[in-house]
Amino acid sequence: MDTEIASRDFVVDASRERVWRLIGKVILGSLPGMEEMEILDENNFRAMLRVKVSFLEFKMKLKGEIVDMAPPDSLAVNIGLEGLVGYFRMSQKVALNMTSAEGGKTTVACKAVALDIGTLSRVLFLGQARRFAQSTFEAIEKRLQELA
Repeated sequence: MDTEIASRDFVVDASRERVWRLIGKVILGSLPGMEEMEILDENNFRAMLRVKVSFLEFKMKLKGEIVDMAPPDSLAVNIGLEGLVGYFRMSQKVALNMTSAEGGKTTVACKAVALDIGTLSRVLFLGQARRFAQSTFEAIEKRLQELA
């Protein structure tokens, strides 16, 4: 069962084409706690994600794959997370849709959905995943506003 983690819609004072040209750079620069990023090919990457839950801090393996890309309209990435020696696993899909708005502006709709999350992971980490996704979307908005 899919579970929405976070969503955010905002308007950028730039054309859809400009937002599209900026989005990849902005996303990579907006991921808090991301370390050791490695681009594997044009659609795949992996990294380590530093996570803090309560008094525990640990690293998680992250694998990403661009699964839907329709320039300059949309981008979707499947993300797999694994941590704590495999006890925590979660798959999610993050989608960004760009639509033209009045006055040469662009509306950006961001949504993160958990595709596969176990009961233990849901209890322990869903709140952290929501905070991470929301802060990432806010950082993307802020950076796009600065660069537009």
